[in-house]
Amino acid sequence: MRTTVVLKDDLVKKAKKLSGEKTLSGLLNSCLADWIARHSRKELKARLVEEYRSGRQEARRISREFAHVDKEGWPSR
Repeated sequence: MRTTVVLKDDLVKKAKKLSGEKTLSGLLNSCLADWIARHSRKELKARLVEEYRSGRQEARRISREFAHVDKEGWPSR
């Protein structure tokens, strides 16, 4: 995709030096790939946290449902 952007010269110079990319296109593609990966990890982490919380709530609900069984007193051998 071709597009026109206005970038600060000093930022581009520093980014090229740090990244080792020779072209502006290579630099921008690398930056976009890093940005996507970072945000994908954030999304995955948020989903994992939500699943963990819902699993913990489910475990508590099951524990409450079976609390009376724990108090029944099983015969000893």
